[in-house]
Amino acid sequence: MTAPSSDLQTARRMLDHGQAAPARDRLLRLLEGDAAAEAWLLLARAEADLGAAEAARTAFARCLALAPSEPVAWMELAIFEAAQGRGGDVVKRARQAALPSVLLTMLRDAAGGTGARALGTGAATKADLATLSRAAETGDTHAAERKARPLLLKGGGAVLWGLLGQARTRAGQPDGAVEAYDQGLRLEPYAVDLRLALVQARLASGAVPAALLDARFAARAAPGLARAQILFGRTALRAGQSDLALEIAEAALARGLRDDGLLALAAEAAMEARQGDLAVERAAARHREAPGRDLLLAATQDRAGRVEAALDTYGAILAREPANRDALTARGQLLQTLGRAGAAEADLRAAVAADPLDGTAFRALAYARRLDPGDEALRAAMAARARPDLPGAAARTLDYGLARALAPHDPEAAARHLAQANAAMLAAYPHDPRQPAAQVARAREVIWPALRTAMASGAESACDAAPIFVTGLPRSGTTLVEAILAAHPEVVAGGELAVLRRAATPLHDAIAGNAPVTSDLLTGTGAAYVAAADRAAGGSTDRRRTDKSIFSFLEIGTIRAALPQARIVVVTRDPRDTGLSIWRNHFREGTHRYAASQEGIADQIAAFHNAIAFWRDALPDAFHTLRYEALLDDPEKEARALLAACDLPWDPAVLSFHEAASPVATLSFAQVRRPIYTSSRGGWRDSAAEIAPLIASLTRKGLLPDE
Repeated sequence: MTAPSSDLQTARRMLDHGQAAPARDRLLRLLEGDAAAEAWLLLARAEADLGAAEAARTAFARCLALAPSEPVAWMELAIFEAAQGRGGDVVKRARQAALPSVLLTMLRDAAGGTGARALGTGAATKADLATLSRAAETGDTHAAERKARPLLLKGGGAVLWGLLGQARTRAGQPDGAVEAYDQGLRLEPYAVDLRLALVQARLASGAVPAALLDARFAARAAPGLARAQILFGRTALRAGQSDLALEIAEAALARGLRDDGLLALAAEAAMEARQGDLAVERAAARHREAPGRDLLLAATQDRAGRVEAALDTYGAILAREPANRDALTARGQLLQTLGRAGAAEADLRAAVAADPLDGTAFRALAYARRLDPGDEALRAAMAARARPDLPGAAARTLDYGLARALAPHDPEAAARHLAQANAAMLAAYPHDPRQPAAQVARAREVIWPALRTAMASGAESACDAAPIFVTGLPRSGTTLVEAILAAHPEVVAGGELAVLRRAATPLHDAIAGNAPVTSDLLTGTGAAYVAAADRAAGGSTDRRRTDKSIFSFLEIGTIRAALPQARIVVVTRDPRDTGLSIWRNHFREGTHRYAASQEGIADQIAAFHNAIAFWRDALPDAFHTLRYEALLDDPEKEARALLAACDLPWDPAVLSFHEAASPVATLSFAQVRRPIYTSSRGGWRDSAAEIAPLIASLTRKGLLPDE
């Protein structure tokens, strides 16, 4: 019996997404019957991805026995053996098999580990190719189209499509470039040069998931090409997959690829994955003359908690280059988190003076202090924003800063800048409105039922760590609550550690695969969290650590199962005030995508409330709820209840949290250095017209509090 094509398509899709283990399981079941050559080929790919070299060779042999001249099978074999250091054997076998010369050339390149290049030129002459190359280099799409179209109608070739794609890329036409590269890859799917160009075009057009698939293909087809590995890793970072990016970089370095770009990728990925020590190690290993080397080193030192080392590194840069905009901006932002407002302002103003078009320093300055209408930095930012040649990203950043700076003086202009900024952010990083509800549904319908069943059957975690999770929506008061807790002598602030979901991946994967949830698995998850939290926070501690990761509210069931001694605090606030603050604030590019749309903000608020309502029913004693408004009304009463819920003795020092605030790397860096104030309560009323769509959506969802 031949395997159904739909099953083969599913297996191929799994492999394309890096899911080798389930693909292999599916293929082994299919191969129990009379399977086609393609099934054996896919199995060979799966075994290769899983590191089972001999099993992969056996599957390749079965495939080639059924289809001895199949180009795809030979190319996949060459790619596999190149990674094993035996690519030359494949070339010898291919010559003995009397394969076509073009295929032999591609096999030789693939077997060398650096990937095949596009070869087909169709009916084009050398003169035609020279003309097309000149047009591609200059981005002259008219000349490129005029020359390429007649040739492509005669039969074309991958090289011609590639040159046309290059011309369109240079001319700022990413969608047209994607179409051209796609056409070329239909002719030569293993042409790594075209595949890498396609990745860049997809990224330019905002198609990140598709770019990641193509980048994975290119990296697999050219394991010895540093550029392919770097682009794969950077695409993974763009997709928010820092763990994958770090895995890519570390694997390439382990294979002996010594490239400064790989070290930079590893440092940035480790920094995003909260592995600060590794990030510093990789950044320091870069060539001392590499562009941006010391800036990246300082950033990794900051992320690893080596604040003074970071300040020293920034100081060294500025001693060499006093007007270095990037160093001034980064040091100014670091000083803000440390509460050194005067020094931070001096750096940020110097950065604005050095380059007012960048906008990052001005935005940071505007978020930290009120600027007078005649302020020099404000005038410079407004002049920069008025330039017609300003790049889109710079315009967006300046709009966020101007929205904050102009709000006290010209609310209408501030609202316009904010609307422009959020519209541009939404265009650059689209939000899927289905995502918030889907995340809650997964926790409610997949993760928790499996955990509940396992615990009812006796599975329990032996992990005795007792972290304190503080969760809630952004801008709801979670940073304030963490600061209160961290002022207690038995507690240390962890900040947004963002390691829980990663630590729980084996547990969640087991649940998704219907594998048993055992005590060992729960204990291992708790231990993995503790180890990851220690790495992210820069070391272990004898005190209890807070974890203010925003989306922990989705993982309350996992926390209770894997970390039974942990305590969870859920912070709530009037959704109109929360929504207004989210709408008015700038989050790191690509994160909190819902925040650029008032409907998106309402969807996220609804997801939070639905999740908390579910956990309140499922685990009524699992968490302590603290209302932000109640904390403003009676700080001592709420602080006492908070400490009691966290099994901490009363200590009046928590009411003076602002006097001992540790570094704060969130948008609340300034607020937590002030005593509790009430001016932000009900602030939505003065801006009701600005957030009318948000209020309307909250009303439809039944989320407005009783007045």
